[in-house]
Amino acid sequence: MPTVRHWIIAHACADDPGLLAELPALALPALQRWLTLAPVVAEASHGPHTLNAPHEQALARALGWPERADPYPWAGWQAQRPGTPCAWLVPCHWQASLDHMVVLPPAALQLSVDEAQALRQAWAPYAASEGLDLLGGEATRWLASGTLLAHWPVPSLARVAHRRLDTWWDAHSDDPAARRLLRVLEEAQMLWHDHPVNDARRARGLPPINALWVEGAGVWDGLGPSPVEAPAQVWHDLTPAALAGDAASWRDTWQRLDREHLGPWLQAALDDGQPRWLTLCGERGWRCWRLDPGTAAPPPRRRWWPWPRRAPETPFTPSWWVGL
Repeated sequence: MPTVRHWIIAHACADDPGLLAELPALALPALQRWLTLAPVVAEASHGPHTLNAPHEQALARALGWPERADPYPWAGWQAQRPGTPCAWLVPCHWQASLDHMVVLPPAALQLSVDEAQALRQAWAPYAASEGLDLLGGEATRWLASGTLLAHWPVPSLARVAHRRLDTWWDAHSDDPAARRLLRVLEEAQMLWHDHPVNDARRARGLPPINALWVEGAGVWDGLGPSPVEAPAQVWHDLTPAALAGDAASWRDTWQRLDREHLGPWLQAALDDGQPRWLTLCGERGWRCWRLDPGTAAPPPRRRWWPWPRRAPETPFTPSWWVGL
């Protein structure tokens, strides 16, 4: 595990009733000890309908970025392209019903690298003709640049995946660039409708890839630490199960994080005496604890007492997920 002194855990809890029901009995001994030893030093709760998810808000704060309502330019920052309008384009599936739509992310679609590459190659020439350059990135998250991406007020998939696409995130506005970008995205839908990749997916009983989600759009000003130098890192391990409402997988992943990461990380802090920060995030807010073993109060002086002493009780940790 890298030497990181501040971990931000995305989707440590969620609004899903099944996940919330798991929390009171969830066995997380390392986290329990962490919260017993460390005081809360900062927290914020802005509700479930902000464009920036709580873990994005917490990371931006750790980077020294000013608070903002519009989405942060994560693509430009992660790709280290200051001054250039950038965004991540994520192939996904829009599932339509009578009165709403739900967006399914790549993690729920069994989208292979070859499928994603074929769809990208089919759309890339048209995107380039409209001023969007596909620069690289991952198989299921494509880095793009172009002036159309300078302002796109839509949250990341971590905010909306498996959720109703309600109007609070709606980017359809009077902005000519936004309308033009929508037309470019609609062209991808038309190109892919009868694409061999989707024909093969339908034959296998899988949802077709029928849309692109734009996230992390904007222009990074180049200020602050780079991703390699960042004072905090985000754990996204819990996100897929949390968004899908898979309580069993989410519980198992939490216990693995507690056992394989939080436990050793806590022990490292106690061994070297250096401070650590842990930020837990839900869908409404975040809360940060600071552990500073080097300034721990000394144990109280023992006094003679003729009667047997009662064993100390385990300190009670309040429900850490309240408000998140």
